[in-house]
Amino acid sequence: MAMLCLSLASSPASGVGSVSTIAPRPLAMGGAFVAVPDELAAMAWNPAGLKPPQCRTGVNLRIHANILGGPAVIRETGLLSGVHTKPYSGLPVGEKFAVAVGSVVKGVTIRRGGLAVGLLLLEEYLDPVGLEEAQGLSDPTRLLDAYYSTLTIGFSLAPTVSIGVSQVIFSGWDGSGERLYGGGRVYGAMLDPNDRVTVGFIYYDVAESFDSYRRDIEGLAGRTMNAGLTFRPTKSLILAFDLRDLAEKHSETALEPRIGAEWNLWGQGAIRGGLYREDDGESVVLSLGVGAIPMIACFKGRDALRADSFVLGYAVLLKSGTGPRHLISVLLHF
Repeated sequence: MAMLCLSLASSPASGVGSVSTIAPRPLAMGGAFVAVPDELAAMAWNPAGLKPPQCRTGVNLRIHANILGGPAVIRETGLLSGVHTKPYSGLPVGEKFAVAVGSVVKGVTIRRGGLAVGLLLLEEYLDPVGLEEAQGLSDPTRLLDAYYSTLTIGFSLAPTVSIGVSQVIFSGWDGSGERLYGGGRVYGAMLDPNDRVTVGFIYYDVAESFDSYRRDIEGLAGRTMNAGLTFRPTKSLILAFDLRDLAEKHSETALEPRIGAEWNLWGQGAIRGGLYREDDGESVVLSLGVGAIPMIACFKGRDALRADSFVLGYAVLLKSGTGPRHLISVLLHF
């Protein structure tokens, strides 16, 4: 925690490049997230880990609101000033509407028994330069340069086995200023051999033109198989280990290790940390983060789940030779 506070205090002018992101928890854990069940982040990392809370019998619907997205979309669309920003004005009409909705509604999840369906909107492209150049909490300029959305379906085949698939839609400008669109899929499986260990696998299948979207920071390259392992020595502590590109299909991600940990503080917060490499394995990155202000996941019934999700997620990525890169999310879950 001392290092985390020091990183914030030492860079008062740094922006926070995360108007629309679920990345603070995974990246605070060093990106070791392939075998970590989650609600929103699983749609981007391992669709088999999509685990919305089962609050009651029948259908369970949850809506996730992005608090930082409101100021951003007001500024970009010119709702108050009457003037669109240049990035927003260059989008097609249909995409303008999608950006406006996705800036406020981060995601929707539905669960019935062993079936879970989720929609994740406007997940930003995390490039190192964009995070360093971000200007304030609601700067969506880099977000509109490139982002993706996912539709996820997860199945629990047995209490210890789940599978899932995410359909990914990419959008971004190329070097010539043309708008590019494309798709891809993430296939996942998750196994729980006992109540302390979880094993996860994903095949990340995207076109070469969108390969950079998740490679530079998150280490996920197109058409690669990735694996993860989590161990829970206690109910409040998660130790995670990932290995990227098991078949060594990509020169920049082959057999890249990532480690992370999360300690849940009695349901009142979470402290996270991790370690991984960037720049083709030549630079070490230390990641730190917190989760704060826990919400009641299930508002009705005696078995209400507390601390299932946090309102605030924060991560900082520390690498020698560059300034700290910050990520923050403020999401309300209904």
